[in-house]
Amino acid sequence: MDIKIAGILSGITELSDEAYFIYNLDEKKLEHLSPAFEFITYLEKQSVLSEPNLLFKIIHSDDHDYLEKKIQAILNDKLPSLISFRIIREDGQQRWIKLKLFPVVTEDNIHYLTGIAEDDTVRRASLLTMEKIVAWKSASLEILSHELREPSSTIKILASVIARKLPDNEQVNKLSSMIGEIAERNIALIQSLLKREQMVSNQVEIKKERLDIVWELKHALAMYIEAQKNLKKNISFTYSQDKMYAEVDSLKFLQIINNLVSNAMKFSGHDGKINIHLERQQSTFLLTVQDNGIGIPKKLKPYLFQKYSKAGRVGLDGQDSVGLGLWIVKSIIDEHHGKIWFESTEGFGTTFYVELPIAENT
Repeated sequence: MDIKIAGILSGITELSDEAYFIYNLDEKKLEHLSPAFEFITYLEKQSVLSEPNLLFKIIHSDDHDYLEKKIQAILNDKLPSLISFRIIREDGQQRWIKLKLFPVVTEDNIHYLTGIAEDDTVRRASLLTMEKIVAWKSASLEILSHELREPSSTIKILASVIARKLPDNEQVNKLSSMIGEIAERNIALIQSLLKREQMVSNQVEIKKERLDIVWELKHALAMYIEAQKNLKKNISFTYSQDKMYAEVDSLKFLQIINNLVSNAMKFSGHDGKINIHLERQQSTFLLTVQDNGIGIPKKLKPYLFQKYSKAGRVGLDGQDSVGLGLWIVKSIIDEHHGKIWFESTEGFGTTFYVELPIAENT
């Protein structure tokens, strides 16, 4: 490389907010560490250059094994990789680090690991805020749909009853007709909002992040569980262990949950039971959404995951079917290299199973 260009590049790394480093695998020592490292980690650069193992002391305990396995995979595959993990600084703050690692391969051997580390905490916090907003919006639309549909339908029925009671009163008939049309439009508007939300969400490109899916599910389901009395449903969430990490697109994962829980509510009667369970398996996690509702007719089962499916049915409270929900769910699961299936008996309920990879080295 031209000496002048090398000097320019060196100057850029010295001024960058990202920490650049070079690690000598043969001698097991750091040969270069840019100034941004101290700002990100609160560790002194010279101390770490002298004793690289100091870095492992600030890594979050939940991420130790994950990080070691990821680095080992890079050394085995000899390919660049992106790793996200957490550190705990001396001030007690938890920070998310995004690490891009590049093995320098010479004659099929790696002698150096180079990389760029950046503080990803702000982006992660923004993502979390977005997740909360999306979860609140999706749950709110579903809950609003259930809570407004019944009174809107009742208003429509009462308006028609009044019209029949006073058939000769032209003014009453006119007003009753207007009330019925308004109630009908309100129901159509709710359905339109739900359909539009499904379509827009499905157009967003998938982007996986390493997440604690137990935490994600707790927050996604919190609003449903809080509203279960008004929804006239019994909703519960259980899990096999307190923390489970997997690489998923958080917003798409929330969409899977909302669609499956919405379907369970749609086809479960008053005081219907809906249980969401999460189970850690060897290389995957299994999510089940079980209800004791009306079940799925045998003749509709082959069409359930088709786009604009003819398996779509009106819900127990009169909810129209868009015919997209389960097709979208399956599309998202396919993008995650997972699978979905179900078991259902008419009159006894339905259980949906979603199996997604935890991700290699997680």
